[in-house]
Amino acid sequence: MRIKMFALLVITVFLPTMALADLTGVWRCDDGGRYYLRQIGKTLHWFGELKMTNPQWSNVYDGRIKGDMIRGAWTDVPKGKATGNGQLTLKIEQSGNVLVAEQKTGGFGGSRWVREGYKPQPSSAIREDCIDFNPDRLTVAQIKGRWKVVEGNHYLFDFGSNEKEARQTLRIIKRYKMGQSCFVGRPDPSFQYMLSSGQAPSGNIKGEDCIGFNPSNIQVKSVGGRWKIVEGNHYLFDFGNNEKEAHRAFSIMKKYGFSQSCFVGRPGPSFQYLK
Repeated sequence: MRIKMFALLVITVFLPTMALADLTGVWRCDDGGRYYLRQIGKTLHWFGELKMTNPQWSNVYDGRIKGDMIRGAWTDVPKGKATGNGQLTLKIEQSGNVLVAEQKTGGFGGSRWVREGYKPQPSSAIREDCIDFNPDRLTVAQIKGRWKVVEGNHYLFDFGSNEKEARQTLRIIKRYKMGQSCFVGRPDPSFQYMLSSGQAPSGNIKGEDCIGFNPSNIQVKSVGGRWKIVEGNHYLFDFGNNEKEAHRAFSIMKKYGFSQSCFVGRPGPSFQYLK
């Protein structure tokens, strides 16, 4: 019997690794400054200043590039008058022509950098999960022993046995003309917020229970293995192990400029909203 031997041809395919965008160049930032960037391998350095002569501030940055993220530290230098320093995390967008601040500490002012000569494309829309309702049609009703804020036959918010907090919530919704209840992550959302005509509710109500924060200083941070939105050493929202939802909520807070987190009933609030 003739045995035919076939050689096994093993072909090794070498795929090119994705090249990092070269960020070297002159950039403009929404803080009014001009930044001079130099990328060496996976390291980014810059010098930035508000103006060339007698600037109010000037700073340097050293960051490490990993994928589309840059993490590093910034510090003001003596050419300017400011003396700040802190951490700064950037996201690379639009093929290396736009940088967006994801996290920052130390009061850094800039949030978006565009390479000089580049016309930026509109930022992709944030995907939002919202339920619309008519605030003028809302009422408080007791259903099977539980107090609820309802629109017709549909209940929106449940307050258990607490009629007072249900009626207080209804007053708040009507006062701010809130018409959308929105979520990050469903079922069991990790973050909820209300909108009024597609915008953040604004104004004040006597006796509101609110905690203010500076939206320019918030950041997403892993604390003790849990992802949180924090301002300095104070955490505002906890997302457990869900980093993706933490960053999505962070983008939403930036989009609407939320600066106050408000509660009905504490501890264990029955209703929360941002404005």
